[in-house]
Amino acid sequence: MAQIWLWIGVVSMALGAVFFGFGAHSAKTEGWKKLYTLSFFICLIASALYLAMALGQGQTVVNDRPTVWVRYVTWSLSTPLLLLIFAFLGHTSLTLTSSLLGTNAFMIATGLAAALSPNPINYIWYVVSCAAYLAAVYLLVVPFRREAEHNRPRTQKAFGRLVAIHLILWTAYPIVWILAPTGIDAIGQGSETMFYTILDIASKVGFGFLSLNTYSKVEQIGATANDLKPTAALR
Repeated sequence: MAQIWLWIGVVSMALGAVFFGFGAHSAKTEGWKKLYTLSFFICLIASALYLAMALGQGQTVVNDRPTVWVRYVTWSLSTPLLLLIFAFLGHTSLTLTSSLLGTNAFMIATGLAAALSPNPINYIWYVVSCAAYLAAVYLLVVPFRREAEHNRPRTQKAFGRLVAIHLILWTAYPIVWILAPTGIDAIGQGSETMFYTILDIASKVGFGFLSLNTYSKVEQIGATANDLKPTAALR
């Protein structure tokens, strides 16, 4: 079962990369080109992850349990691009963008430490990683939304939905982690692969479509000339 889900991941991410790549090539404005380009590289990186796993690479048995370390390498490359989509859409400040990127990097690094550590040390690192995730949740729910709604007037509903869907998807990752062989081993590796694949497709390909929809709504609402200036983080 795991192998089938891995190839589903390869195909889904590759199709997503093709779609977003074509969109970047055909985009009429700089804003749309940036958004399509970021989504393209997120899916491209993820497609390489799933290809490596489908070919039997990127996995090592550590402390008598299988550890797919290539996932963390991929997350460390793709999630910053996803956060840059937030920065672009919300015109967030460089300080807030840097805080999100730094918190995200710390969360993934400590998550990898949890995956590589023996029991019970792995649970300590897991708690640390979850604490970093909660910090990222705060940054998105409070300062990000505040800045986004200030910079993009009359877009509260669009950004509220964007943040909510993103956090629902990301919250599922540590739940799968703790249930999988990396944690209490309540689900097998096949189920772990299935859940991660579904989450990855939704949080990368699906989120790419959602970000396009959000940007479309922002433009429809009637952004001012100042709204259309690129965020400092992407200049």
